[in-house]
Amino acid sequence: MNPLKKAKRNAKRRIANATGIPTTKSGRARKAKKVEGQILLWLIVIGFVVVAISGGS
Repeated sequence: MNPLKKAKRNAKRRIANATGIPTTKSGRARKAKKVEGQILLWLIVIGFVVVAISGGS
């Protein structure tokens, strides 16, 4: 194996582990989908809280 490829792979792995952001396209897409679902859930929860506080009217 080319030693430069191995160093590049190790650097990418270190960056991904440090930031929590995957370096592959599918990994980034999977993470974005997960975050999108969490944001939607929190918006629904906040909406219910607002309706409950305002008295439902």
